[in-house]
Amino acid sequence: MAGRVLLASLLSAVLMFVWGFLFWGVLNFGGRFMQPLPAELDVLASLRQSGAPSGMYVYPMPADMSKEGAAEEFDAKHLEGPILQMAYQAEGTKPMLPSKFAQGLGHYFAVALLTSCLLALAARGLPSFAGRAMFVLLLSLLAAVWSNVGDAIWWFHSREYCLGNMAYTMGAGLAMALVMAAIVRRDPDEA
Repeated sequence: MAGRVLLASLLSAVLMFVWGFLFWGVLNFGGRFMQPLPAELDVLASLRQSGAPSGMYVYPMPADMSKEGAAEEFDAKHLEGPILQMAYQAEGTKPMLPSKFAQGLGHYFAVALLTSCLLALAARGLPSFAGRAMFVLLLSLLAAVWSNVGDAIWWFHSREYCLGNMAYTMGAGLAMALVMAAIVRRDPDEA
């Protein structure tokens, strides 16, 4: 079973990598639910001038909520808007480095390996291809709903952005489901 789990994970990782290339690159779905900053706004100049380190930035977010009046100030700024969550990397980089692709493939392999292991544990109760495929699709749906709907609720990510990410996740999940359902199965003679 371990060999099948590894094979299914590797093939799934490659298919998810190809799906990502098609979804984000060739079909440019990201351009349909993410917009560029209008005229780079003033925020970029301020960030560059301030020497802000790379990190995740949220506005409004008081530096110290324990200070007197911090909660009231936060509430007022939150009501006034805008509300912003931004991943920021101060240092530039080439956009399509081979090392980034290797990291992505490694990430896909880790996700596929975890999914294959879960399917292997459940395989005894899932004798049919359809049952195993549905199991993986449901895991993918769980991941898509958990993270994206939570981001829409708590971090104000747009509905379009969350639905786009969910479509991407489900496409990758379908690729995994088809491969894993065919490979990760319990033979009748296995204990």
